[in-house]
Amino acid sequence: MLVMNRIILVIIMFAGSMYASAQQSKYNPIIPDNLADPTVVQFGDTFYMYATSDVGDLKTDLSFSGNPVVWKSKDFVNWSFEGICFPGIDWHKYKYWAPGRVVEKNGKYYLYVTVEGLTHLAVGPSPEGPFQFMNGPENYTGIERNSMVVDDIDGCPFIDDDGKAYIFWRKRKAAQLTNDLQKTQGETITIPTNRQGYSEGPFMFKRKGIYYYFYTLSGYSDYQYAYTMSKNSPLGPFEAPKEDVVLFTNLQENIWGPGHGFAFNPQNTDDWIFVYLEYGIGGTSRQIYANHMEFNADGTIKPLNLDRKGVGSLAKVSLPKPIDLSKTIVTASSAREPLLVEARRGGDPKHLFVHLPDKLPTRTHTFGAQNATDNSNYTEWWAAPEDTQNWWQVDLGKVKKLNRCELFFAHPTLGHSFIVEKSLDGIKWQTALEEKERTIRSPHIAKEIGKTRFLRVRIQEGTPAIWEVKLY
Repeated sequence: MLVMNRIILVIIMFAGSMYASAQQSKYNPIIPDNLADPTVVQFGDTFYMYATSDVGDLKTDLSFSGNPVVWKSKDFVNWSFEGICFPGIDWHKYKYWAPGRVVEKNGKYYLYVTVEGLTHLAVGPSPEGPFQFMNGPENYTGIERNSMVVDDIDGCPFIDDDGKAYIFWRKRKAAQLTNDLQKTQGETITIPTNRQGYSEGPFMFKRKGIYYYFYTLSGYSDYQYAYTMSKNSPLGPFEAPKEDVVLFTNLQENIWGPGHGFAFNPQNTDDWIFVYLEYGIGGTSRQIYANHMEFNADGTIKPLNLDRKGVGSLAKVSLPKPIDLSKTIVTASSAREPLLVEARRGGDPKHLFVHLPDKLPTRTHTFGAQNATDNSNYTEWWAAPEDTQNWWQVDLGKVKKLNRCELFFAHPTLGHSFIVEKSLDGIKWQTALEEKERTIRSPHIAKEIGKTRFLRVRIQEGTPAIWEVKLY
């Protein structure tokens, strides 16, 4: 028994584990995953999020993206997805970026998405797919252009009250769409804006008779959003307000580079939410945040107050309350070393409204075992690169009956196989769930676990990291 205690002590010291401290609940980031370029649409009582799946790191930009999925939530707090929304395509060969607003027409759901630098149109029977490219091959090869709508990235549609459809894409371009939504028609215009320089991530919405066109400036930690307005039509003429930049880095709240996102109002209320990407740990390791957006009496928009508190629940949903794990002991086979991340400048500073200080800010991301129980989507446990065991464990302190375990793995769009084990004494273990096949979903759920004091997760395949573990 003395030997066993020494082994446990060494493991705890090696993994950098400790008693998990209770934290005030904060809702940003809103999803336990690395995502970017979000759009959110509410159909019925469900919110659907479409986004770029980031699976890179600090040094990786856009050389690779994860499998396309659709996250959904009833309350805007608890999110999940099941499987790839574009089946039958080898997404390791092609990059899936920046899905625009999904629109419904005649019982079908249309999705505009950037694949290999072109905006394509796909259609599906439901908001979460499965989607297939319009007029294109069953399996996208990167050569066929039949499903292409515009010869550039970041296409996002808008349908006006009269049913006419428009599309907006990179570098301030816009055009009207045909009635079948498949092609542009008429003149392609360049929207005149107050701010110049590189621009992407455009979208449009309409409120109280005013059309709002949003476009980004710069990128990385300099990312920011500006807008211009029209009282005539989605294609202008436009007039920029005096304060036209409303989304930018907030160093006090440690929120960097708010960029490519989307604004929406739940259930056609006048409660507007802005979802946007945040810098994360750099490269393609971004995350999605959300904050309220407010308007002045004249229809102009107030600069957003970006914070980690977020917006919280947007609907009343009856859900069981997870077990409080703040006073449990969590251990792991190892933990990745802390990572010092430095802010990175984007485009030409002369086009920007807010500038980073001369001495670029830094922040440190940690990966200890306790991060999986801190009720935060900002932190995660991540095993060390040399680790071959890749296990994470919680000690509940006493025997409890567990009905359910939810596991939110890192990079879930690449899939995981794993084993969940339970033990009454930390010595003898019994399998509670084994997923032998690498499965793409989040969360993974183990049900009817029964009486246990210790619960251990051993990752067999997939990224050896966990955002959150929830027990019921």
